Amino acid sequence: MTHIDSHSQITLQLNGVEQIVRANLNLAELLILCDLPTQSVAIVVNDSVVPRSRWMHVLCQANDNITVFSAVAGG
Repeated sequence: MTHIDSHSQITLQLNGVEQIVRANLNLAELLILCDLPTQSVAIVVNDSVVPRSRWMHVLCQANDNITVFSAVAGG
């Protein structure tokens, strides 16, 4: 059985800035932790858009490159 230390930390890139966060953090928690808006934004992880419906289910991984964009309607 693998035990995951709840105090483990990972390093990732968030909007081009290196961040050290706890392991097992999901995308929704990351936004809150980093004081980013949770409405009217889109999240891209490693060049793939993550639908809002998946934010609670996608865990941040070491070395992820995460970008949070303001979602703007129009065209």
